[in-house]
Amino acid sequence: MPKLTDARYEENFPGANFTPAEAEFIMAMDRYMTANRRKFPTWHEVLKVLLSLGYRKPEAEAQPERTFPEEFPRGVRR
Repeated sequence: MPKLTDARYEENFPGANFTPAEAEFIMAMDRYMTANRRKFPTWHEVLKVLLSLGYRKPEAEAQPERTFPEEFPRGVRR
């Protein structure tokens, strides 16, 4: 399987420039999906890859409080 590089991706999707962190994540997901024969990984598996790269949730006091609307906007079903 050819290695994913910014140049190769740029050929298929002009204007798609990745930061080094984005490229690292894309390549880590590609390795995980190849090794585990997973074409569509679950969110649990994506989180597993992120944690393996060293990502951690920021401390609670550093995050703004999230509020969610009581009802969904018109036309959106649960």
